[in-house]
Amino acid sequence: MRITKEQEEILDRLVCERLSSDDANKKLMETFVSRRGVSLVNYFRRFGMEEDKSGKTAYYIIKDREDEVLMFFSLKCGTLFEPLQDEQEVKQDFQRLIVLLQAVQNADGTVSDEELREANTLLNKYQVGDRVTIEDFQKLILKKAKNKSYFLELLFNDKAKEDNANMFRVQSTHPGIELVHFCTNDSLKQKWKKLGMGHTMGEVLYWKYIAPKLFQVQEIVGCEYVFLFAADLSEDGSLVNYYEVTLKFKKSPDVGTNKPFYDFCCDFMCQEVNEVRKSREYFFEHFNADVEDEIV
Repeated sequence: MRITKEQEEILDRLVCERLSSDDANKKLMETFVSRRGVSLVNYFRRFGMEEDKSGKTAYYIIKDREDEVLMFFSLKCGTLFEPLQDEQEVKQDFQRLIVLLQAVQNADGTVSDEELREANTLLNKYQVGDRVTIEDFQKLILKKAKNKSYFLELLFNDKAKEDNANMFRVQSTHPGIELVHFCTNDSLKQKWKKLGMGHTMGEVLYWKYIAPKLFQVQEIVGCEYVFLFAADLSEDGSLVNYYEVTLKFKKSPDVGTNKPFYDFCCDFMCQEVNEVRKSREYFFEHFNADVEDEIV
């Protein structure tokens, strides 16, 4: 059942604002308590205001009308990427294609039975559906080999002319936003329960206030992903499970990003912003459990 008007009014009375929009916000953080996120709270208190004012990281707090901070979070720009095939792999793949071509052509007796079987397996794969001739297959192999040779040429030329030795080459890049900090106030959880939301504070405030920030970014610049590094030290992976089940983040094997030193022990998770939009709509449409008709 959809979120009720009364519940929406309660959430609308909360205030989400940049930390540096009011210098008094720094003092409000003195009573913020998080047993799991002690280091996050300490960092926020020490550097939050400075980094927010400088524009390095955007810090936000969500507070009620009594100026009690329920949550803080922070966002900053980042880039995800699909990794480039290893240069050595390309070279080996190039040589493999040449060997396969020799096996198909049967140009000499130097190819092994294993290589010949691999060539025939690959040939049969391409013969599923529209049948291809040996000649067509040879052209296909040559084309693949030329493409890899061309790739290597481009790679070597780019490295030769690049002055920056720290350049990291990838297959493709994807614009994203990093959810850097995400922390709720333990001391207000009982107060939150009395509001009758039926969901945890972090879950509701994420979909109510954080997700729309991502959509606002998309109105200005391209933004494909939101990602985070989950500092999960629990034995059962409860934090990663929370991000995955409740906030819909996933461990993605297809894309990655640069991982800073302080996140070495954390799990990289991400999701597409357009999927966030769909998940947010679903969350509020099914906010309350459906009430079954009473049996008379």
